[in-house]
Amino acid sequence: MNLQQNQAISREINKILTRAQLSPEMLRMINTSLNADNKNGELFKWAHLTLLSCDCVGGLDEVGLPGAIAMEFFALAADIFDDIQDQDNDNLPWRKLPNANAINLATCLLMLGYEAISSIPDNRLFREVSQILTRTGVISSDGQSQEFLYDRIEKVSLEQYFEVVKRKSGSLTACACKIGATLGGASEVLVDHLALFGTNLGIMSKIRNDLNDFLSFEKKKDFVYNRKTLPYVYLLTILKGDEAERFKELTRIQRRNSQGFGKEELEYLKQLTYNEGAVHYCTVMYEIFRQKSRDVIMAIPILEKRKEKMIKIVEEII
Repeated sequence: MNLQQNQAISREINKILTRAQLSPEMLRMINTSLNADNKNGELFKWAHLTLLSCDCVGGLDEVGLPGAIAMEFFALAADIFDDIQDQDNDNLPWRKLPNANAINLATCLLMLGYEAISSIPDNRLFREVSQILTRTGVISSDGQSQEFLYDRIEKVSLEQYFEVVKRKSGSLTACACKIGATLGGASEVLVDHLALFGTNLGIMSKIRNDLNDFLSFEKKKDFVYNRKTLPYVYLLTILKGDEAERFKELTRIQRRNSQGFGKEELEYLKQLTYNEGAVHYCTVMYEIFRQKSRDVIMAIPILEKRKEKMIKIVEEII
């Protein structure tokens, strides 16, 4: 089934790119960037989530396809903007481009997302999907901006962290689920339930990435740039006295000169992350949002086999 979906998605993307009459260089950048960040070899993960949500409410793939393509373009654009701002993921194709080119690439992808949904034949559905994309873009951009501001202040609360993650990461997964459910003909109540599922899915994915990236001190730049990931915010919240002061000093060393952050400091930070419960806390919060995702699906009135497909997505995020 996924192979057939991948083929259908690829064909539709090629049609849109051909219709857009893009330059060879822009086409090369787009084709190089699509699926570049899929670590497990999975193709078109955003399009598949959209189509799965459409199927969940009884919709057909061909009905959900324009929204699925739009979501693939839209999420890729968001990733590119995010990496430019964070100066992260240097191994990805768009990070090897000059920033100006990468910004143009992301902007083009956003516009292609709206080009994709222009083929929706029902004007009401077109307007609804367009509005979902636009509102998500506004909310996600605001979350990204807030996250960027938090990098520059000393302390952020756990409540502030989760609100930003909900607006940034949660809004994107909610968007895919809402578009799929809307095109699948779901009621407003059911669309809202799928959106909530998507929000929880996005938050749990972000928690997993935060923990993995924070522990990859040698490869990732989260700690270097004082990025307020969940382990970082937890340590800021929980540490007291001398430990709190030493942790703050480590962050100041990184700000002043990351070369002054040696093996001894690195080992101390790793031990601190485990000893003070940051890993345990992140794991617990991850499981809480995983269970919330399951609970939403189990509560909605759809066929059991469709519930199983949605639950499988939750179980595969590890």
